Parts: sequence; C-alpha cells; structure tokens
Amino acid sequence: MRPRNDILAVFSTFIQFADDRFECWMPMPRLEQRMRQLLQQHPTEKSDVFWALHWYRLLDHSPQAMEHLWAYLQEPCYRAADQVTRRFPMVQYSVADSFQIAIVHSPRILRGYNPDYGSKLKAYAHTAFGNYIRDQLRQQQEIHISSDWGLLRRLSQTQLNEALLAVGFIHTAPLLLLWQCFRAVCTPTPGRSARGLSDPSEDQLHAIARRFQQLSHQLPPNPKGDEDHSLASDPQQLKQELIQLATIARNYLNPSITSLNQRQYDDSTEEPINTIAASETPMAQLVGNETYAEQQKQIQQINTVLTAAIKTLSAAQQTLLTLYYQEKLTQSTIAQKTNIQQYKVSRQLQRIRQKLLLSVVNWGQTTVHISPECDVLENVSDVIHEWLQHHYAPEPSEDSK
Repeated sequence: MRPRNDILAVFSTFIQFADDRFECWMPMPRLEQRMRQLLQQHPTEKSDVFWALHWYRLLDHSPQAMEHLWAYLQEPCYRAADQVTRRFPMVQYSVADSFQIAIVHSPRILRGYNPDYGSKLKAYAHTAFGNYIRDQLRQQQEIHISSDWGLLRRLSQTQLNEALLAVGFIHTAPLLLLWQCFRAVCTPTPGRSARGLSDPSEDQLHAIARRFQQLSHQLPPNPKGDEDHSLASDPQQLKQELIQLATIARNYLNPSITSLNQRQYDDSTEEPINTIAASETPMAQLVGNETYAEQQKQIQQINTVLTAAIKTLSAAQQTLLTLYYQEKLTQSTIAQKTNIQQYKVSRQLQRIRQKLLLSVVNWGQTTVHISPECDVLENVSDVIHEWLQHHYAPEPSEDSK
C-alpha cells in the first residue's frame, strides 16, 4: 500500500481496491475542500496526530468529524488486515474482505479511545482493528473445520429455522423434525467435541428414518395441503437431505461479504459506510454461545492471576498504578506529583504491564498448557491496559445504585 504523506489526503481519501488488493487512494471532494480550508487557517499544523485529535474532540458536536476520521483510519485498518490475514491461511479471506470486516467497527473503536492514556489514535486503532479481524477469522475457522454433521449438531433450532426461511422454505416443520431425529440418534463420543462428528452409519440412518416416520404424524398440516413426509423413507435420500440442511446452515452462518468499494463518490448522497452498523453474524453468536461458559471461567482465573500479580509489585509501582488508573491523572501530572520525568512514568507503566503479561503467560503454560505463541495469549498485552482500567475503577456508591 502506498502511504499518504500529505495531510490533506490523510483526512479526505479512501482506499480503492482492485483484485482484492490496494489500488489507489480515492479522494472525496467534499472532505478535501473542508480540510483545505482548515489547513489554510492553520498553515503551521502539519501533524496528522494534531488533526486526528482535532476531529476526535469534535465527534459529539460535528457529523463531519466522523467522515474525516473514517478517512484517517483507512491506513491502520488496511495494515491490520494485511498482517492478520497472513496468519490465517485456512480461511480464504482476502485483505479486502478483512478490511471490510474491520472498518465497520470504526465508531466503536473511536468510542473506546482515550487520548489521555498516552497512546496515539493510529496505533490504538491498528491494534483494535487487528483484534476484530482475528475474532472474525477464528469464527470462520470454526465453520471450515466443522464437518457437516458437527455443524448440524451445534446448531440451534432457531438458527436452522432462520436459515431455511432465508432461502425460501415456508413450511419448515418436516425438515426441522428430520434434524431433531438426527440429533437424537447421532451423538458425539463422550469427552470429544461435536465439531468433527463423522458421517452417520447405515444403522444410524435407518434409525433416523424410523424415528422420523414415528413422529411425522405430529407435524402440522402444510398450508398448501400437499404434505409429503416420504423424504426419510430411503436412508441415502435422508442423508442427502441432511447434507443439504448443513449446506443451507453453513451459507447462512457464513454470509458472503459485500464489497464496500462499489461506491461511486457522489457527494450528493450519504456515504454508504456511514450507514453500516457493526453486528454479530449468526456464526459469531453460535460460537459465542457455545464457548461462553468456558470463556467466563478463564476470565475469572485470569482476574485472579492479575490481582495476585499486582500484590507482588513494589509500593512505588502500586502507587503509580493507583495514580494513573484510579485517580485518572495524566502522565505529566504524575511526573509533577512524584518529581520524576514524564518519559520515565510512561516507561515504568509499560514495564508494569509487561510484568503482568508475563504472569498471565506463566499461568497459561503451567495451568492450562497454553504455549506463549498460542493465539489465546497473543493479544493479552492489548487488553492488560483495559483490565487495569476496570480493576481500579471506583466502586459505585450507594447513591448511584
């Protein structure tokens, strides 16, 4: 990708893709004109950091601020997409796909950013975009590594029904019953994940067919009056019906990505990207529901590890954390209060976070046998800062409850 060195371009151009790779920077005349006027009023301000903070502070007061920040965040989003997709060869997502997954989270990223903590918006956004992309690609890996039968086992009835309705089925009851019969007969080996569930045997197919025939009389009548429950009479026909259900469900859970680069930059209409709301895909909800209990257990364990690690810090280090995270003092204020140089405050905070990270890595190795290179620990350093914010947040008073 060719970087933008001109401040005018940084806040008024957007990436144009060709063959799923960066092609050029597409200018938006309206944003370009506004930035040119501001640069003429402030000719000495040539720093992208200055203008990023300028627009960030106007987010709640000016709708134009979000447009300029969308432009500004194009580069960190692209770089994050390029880096992360290289690490997920099993998921056939291009850089353009990953970019589009992440860029829609820009409003959420901007809400989570706080310049008082010393990080630059571009660096913060690069990390946050990478986290969003990694989460999505891991979920897509879950789809690709699940067999058809494993995916059918993991589905909820609501999800399957929605998938059938989405492709045009109106009377879904017979297919839902067939799926229920499959789930009753084909169960994973105890202690093993359903993800890799193998094909049902002939005996299991016959058992599913018999079960379906026994229960089919309970089905509600077809509104069109042409109800036919013979689909499960032949085991091989039944198997094909189940495979079709898995295909429908897989396509529903993993919808194709519509390119955001089809926009012809017409200033007379609203930016399509501004109308996109970030939302969870059905697969994200499925994976999230399935792993929620285990995630909560691990989060609780990590909280215990980090709380214990803080107690091992020196009194000076604990005081520094209290001033920065609990009292919300800036680094410059802390430097004045403790009579040390500001760069040393920043360096000490970084060392403390690294020490806390090391405690989590050691816990992961000795307790749950996670290697330091594992994806689970890869982004722990990115969230230590956020954890400290919550840890030192004051308890709500009785009046505020």
